[in-house]
Amino acid sequence: MKVVLDSNIYVSAFLFDRDPERIVNLGIASRFKVYSSLYIIEEVKRVLHEKLGTSERFAIISAKRIERYSSVIPIRGNLGLNDPIPIDPKDGPVIKTCLASKADVLVTGDKELSSLKVRGMLILGPATFLRHLTAQGII
Repeated sequence: MKVVLDSNIYVSAFLFDRDPERIVNLGIASRFKVYSSLYIIEEVKRVLHEKLGTSERFAIISAKRIERYSSVIPIRGNLGLNDPIPIDPKDGPVIKTCLASKADVLVTGDKELSSLKVRGMLILGPATFLRHLTAQGII
């Protein structure tokens, strides 16, 4: 299973919540294949350091952790979707990451992203994703 984790999942995993932390740890344990992009990694660093006030060192180490266990793919061009979708410009690169990696699942805590419909891809919150993994016999 190919999975893209949105930046908010990483931030929550590194600082706050059990479900996102469990998802990251399952990815590290290779229970599924994790894909990322430089955009997502830079967003994690920016949010951790600039918005949440963690040290720059913590933000850099967190980014390196993502790079180490995920496949970082280049993203470019338009979304490649037939229907124009009203989308937050900051969410476009996340969807591009999913399309470029041919992800089966995007895990996000973002309500706007969660409401999108992309053919061939599930967009799930962390708790729903963990239930999905259980139903699939992955955990």
